[in-house]
Amino acid sequence: MTRLKDILPSKVIETTGDTDIEITGISFDSREVKKGDLFVALSGNNIDGCSFLFDAIQHGAVAAMIEGNRKNVEIPVIKVPDSREALSEVSAKFYNNPSEKIKLIGITGTKGKTTISYMIQSILKEAYQKAFRMGTIDYDMGYKIIQAKNTTPESQVLHSLMAEALKNGIDHGVMEVSSHALKMWRVENVFFSVAGFTNLTLEHTEFHPDMEDYYNSKKRLFLELAYKNKKKVIGIDNEYGLKLVKDCKKAGLSFKTVSLNNTEADIYSSNRLVKGTESIFTVHCNGEEKQCKINLGGEYNVFNALMAVGMCSELGVSLETICNGLQKLKNVPGRLESIENNKNINIIVDYAHSPDALKNVLMALRPVTEKKLITVFGCGGNRSHEKRPIMGKTAIELSDIVIVTSDNPRKEDPQSIINSIMEGIKSVTIPETKEVYQFVDRKEAIYKALSIAGSGDTVLIAGKGHETGQYFSDKTISFDDREIARSFFK
Repeated sequence: MTRLKDILPSKVIETTGDTDIEITGISFDSREVKKGDLFVALSGNNIDGCSFLFDAIQHGAVAAMIEGNRKNVEIPVIKVPDSREALSEVSAKFYNNPSEKIKLIGITGTKGKTTISYMIQSILKEAYQKAFRMGTIDYDMGYKIIQAKNTTPESQVLHSLMAEALKNGIDHGVMEVSSHALKMWRVENVFFSVAGFTNLTLEHTEFHPDMEDYYNSKKRLFLELAYKNKKKVIGIDNEYGLKLVKDCKKAGLSFKTVSLNNTEADIYSSNRLVKGTESIFTVHCNGEEKQCKINLGGEYNVFNALMAVGMCSELGVSLETICNGLQKLKNVPGRLESIENNKNINIIVDYAHSPDALKNVLMALRPVTEKKLITVFGCGGNRSHEKRPIMGKTAIELSDIVIVTSDNPRKEDPQSIINSIMEGIKSVTIPETKEVYQFVDRKEAIYKALSIAGSGDTVLIAGKGHETGQYFSDKTISFDDREIARSFFK
């Protein structure tokens, strides 16, 4: 039996009512409240969770935790300075701090998190038979798969899933840790055995006012969370990785470094043979070396593998087991995912939706493209306006044919987004051999690319990857780049 008084957060402004009552669950969504729950009213950008307090009571909430003031409520009310911070703490207490009983790896950074999380799960399963993975695509708990609402679940969901994993005999796992999660207290009371940092590039400018804020949010995983004795693995092929190294040194914290080429790093590679659908390389890890193979092309995926090597090594997994686990991973949904066809066209669907990600994918595809490289992409609405012309410039410089289209327009005019991309394309001198097209309709754009592609050409459909919907201001429609590409040949 869990009493409300036993799970109160450390920061409480005031309480009203009896706190010596039983709590049988925690909910932050009034629609999902069950009888006996503590309802935590989260503050949002546009809506105050307190406005749903009476709905929560009608659904059976026996107590509430709020930031604002609510009178004439018969249930006990706990007023806190920050409801999200409080939710994280009370969730950890309610579920008996499950992360302290799990060997948990957390990976943060702009690019590579999803692929690395798949790699790590494969390694952990090789080493321990069972392991869960939580991230952008889904939450694969080993015994069930849940479609992801957020890259990193809300704190209550996170702790409940880990507690459930333990009940199912799973005590190893990996999760992507987003900057949103770090800034909004979702992982504040989570114990990570190992934390990894990949890189930081232009992204999420709609959420972070500048790159410094973006970096400081990521840095919290290493320097500011309650558990500072976690192992740390830092990619140093990026200026922000080097900055994190300096900050960790200044704080007196130990860490391991990862680099694609820098032989002074603790983990690096040599003898790389990178093909379209596989890469073979020698991994050097803390003085030990071994040849590894992954079923993914692109040097950036070799770097992703090295990050997985570093973090799993810090967890105590042998290098032989790590390489076996890496090779057993066949693919990652929406990441360099190949679409079979009978026209000998190399069709690739990839989630690349930032300038550096698009550049990396195009550079990986060029060596395996016999003839023309055709790129179909757009940019999401209400997100990072600054990257649009940069991505346009990158696409035309590294492709033979560019088809600009919609991504997830959300509340923006799709043509306006396309115009911003075109600014970058028009900023360079385009050779007569290159072609540029515009189609607001994404399906039409994909069909155009496939209709002009021939044997030996590569078609990259970038931006949405694993996503199965397209988001507009007033609706969401079913849309899967992979299925659209397959439908062309039917």
